[in-house]
Amino acid sequence: MDAISVLRMCPKVAERLYAAPPQAGRVHSVFERVLNLAWHDGRLLTLQGRGPMLAPFAVELPRLPCSHGLRPGVSVRRDGDTLTLDGAFIEWQGARIADSAMPAGGGGPGGALSVLLAGLHAEGAHGLSSTIGHRARSRLAGGLGRRDPEVFIEGARGLLGLGEGLTPAGDDCLVGALAVIHRLTRGWLLAHPEIEASVAAAAATMTTTIAREFVVHALAGRFAESLIDLLTAESADAVGGAATRVLQSGATSGADTLCGVRLALGALGVERA
Repeated sequence: MDAISVLRMCPKVAERLYAAPPQAGRVHSVFERVLNLAWHDGRLLTLQGRGPMLAPFAVELPRLPCSHGLRPGVSVRRDGDTLTLDGAFIEWQGARIADSAMPAGGGGPGGALSVLLAGLHAEGAHGLSSTIGHRARSRLAGGLGRRDPEVFIEGARGLLGLGEGLTPAGDDCLVGALAVIHRLTRGWLLAHPEIEASVAAAAATMTTTIAREFVVHALAGRFAESLIDLLTAESADAVGGAATRVLQSGATSGADTLCGVRLALGALGVERA
């Protein structure tokens, strides 16, 4: 039997693990770096190898289970503090908690963040530069800049599912923008709960399962570790290192996420700070 002890997990993931019934879920998808589980609550839970948390719904392991039988549909069972899947035992007792919540506040390098990101020439997906993508980004930025929730929601819905891949470019862009909003102007989102309710409901049907998970968590203020590092960096060098790590996500996902970060910073006027 393959026994693996969890290294770290996010607080909400811990809650979901302890709330799971014996028949906890099934394998959703298998990749080189992650194993996605379709949890009993209808949401995803991700198992990943050692390193920065790739998603706010992830569990960090020293390594992924070694089994050629792991494939979509394989059952995942819970017994106490242990998950069992295809001969692997994953134990989470004693795991450290990694907070996936974006800290609110205006600290960090201020305008240096926007200036540095503007100098990065990472090529994103073509969908964001399409007519539909341009309009959606414009509406999102306009709604944020004018603090108009209806226009912002229109832009966000336009980005959902825009492009190809496991996490389409539009969703990545939206997540990047939401990271900036939670960092710099979270009160606006809290004052307009209709934004989270409307966009989360739309994400349930308008994009992929994996992208939906990232968007729903982003609406609630929870993000991948690299994105939190970027927006909480306290120097230009730290910004550069964090931006590089974000860019390493997927073929274009990192670049598309940074597009959303730049968009939101511009809408909030941070480039003039």
